[in-house]
Amino acid sequence: MKNKKMKIVAINGSPRKDGNSARMLKSWVEGVKSAHPEAEVEYVNLYSLKFTGCTSCFSCKRIGGKYYGQCPIKDDLLTLIPKFFEADAVAIASPIYLGELNAQTRCLLERVLFSRTTYRINHDSLNLRSIPVTMIYTMNCPEEFATQINYPMHWDEVERYIGNTFRHPVTRVCAYNTYQFRNYANYEMEMFTEEEKRKYRDTHFENDLKSAYEAGRSSIAS
Repeated sequence: MKNKKMKIVAINGSPRKDGNSARMLKSWVEGVKSAHPEAEVEYVNLYSLKFTGCTSCFSCKRIGGKYYGQCPIKDDLLTLIPKFFEADAVAIASPIYLGELNAQTRCLLERVLFSRTTYRINHDSLNLRSIPVTMIYTMNCPEEFATQINYPMHWDEVERYIGNTFRHPVTRVCAYNTYQFRNYANYEMEMFTEEEKRKYRDTHFENDLKSAYEAGRSSIAS
């Protein structure tokens, strides 16, 4: 595989183009490029696109239909979705809202996953290749809180669908207790102080970025 030109899809599902999710994703891309310098990267800021979630048209399930196994909705995902299944590795970075992926990322996954998943007994994927996917989650809450109220249960479920569709176990990278904005005094943030958040960022976020980098570096088998 060393002589093959790799194709990488990297999706920033955050509304912030240079926020924590974007930085984690870029670190993942750097990891991929460190192992495969010639890799072509399709980097997408999801909030720059105009699209909807699944509309339940079932064109992707119609036997013998023009769009069997494809999502036919003519919006900004029409040409993006096929690139997921042409890729050698995929990474999706999403902020965690209410314990789950944010709405834009969820809409994307509805379209990507449902079009390639069947209603056969074993839910076979129409994707015939094994494609490694890394899910990157960033969130304001500390890890202890996320574990206590079982946020990972929500992530496990969506990763099960991703793993089935892409025929490869999902790699998960998390950044907890993120630093969200500079002046905490301007917002109702009784649970946090700017000093505590900054201290945690300064002692932990670099390690989170390294975890994303290593996930990228090892995402494609040599």
